[in-house]
Amino acid sequence: MATIGIKYLAVAPLKTEVEGQLPTYDPGRKIGHLMSANLTWNRGNAALYGDNVEVEHDNTITSGDMTVGTTYIDIDGRKMVLGEMEFGTPETGAPQEYATGDEPSPYLGTGFVEKDSGDGHPVYVAWWYWKTQYGMNENKTTRGESTEYQAPELDCHILAVRPLADLKNKFRVFAEFDDEADAIAWVKAKAGIQ
Repeated sequence: MATIGIKYLAVAPLKTEVEGQLPTYDPGRKIGHLMSANLTWNRGNAALYGDNVEVEHDNTITSGDMTVGTTYIDIDGRKMVLGEMEFGTPETGAPQEYATGDEPSPYLGTGFVEKDSGDGHPVYVAWWYWKTQYGMNENKTTRGESTEYQAPELDCHILAVRPLADLKNKFRVFAEFDDEADAIAWVKAKAGIQ
């Protein structure tokens, strides 16, 4: 199936992570309007050689990296996703200041909805990544003769959880839907969004 669209980026702060149980989350939120999500899996890539040839290969997933493009990330989103925090108490009439510090960003669950061409009719795939951690690189340029949009790009690192009794690493879960509203509702439920 070919992907023909993505939407509804949602995140939720990881509350508990216990081996053999599904992670739990504090209430989450939608972040901007999703523009792109480019995923690369990191793999072990270990080879076993015998008799001068490769006889076994292990390409086990160890983690993932996803570059996520969104139209905008407001201050509440920055606090939740990047761990930025209020800096000091403003004087009367002064704006609240925020600081980016050296603390690691929090662990989050991350989800979104993908629209696929299907086999003659569209299919909506809802994705949920159980444990992620974000960073953001910022590139800003001045306006020239015409407007050039410069949307935020988030660097999302995907980590494993062990949610089942077998204690095997899992990175994400997904479900297919015929209706987009059902797919979005599934992501909202994972993120605890009302």
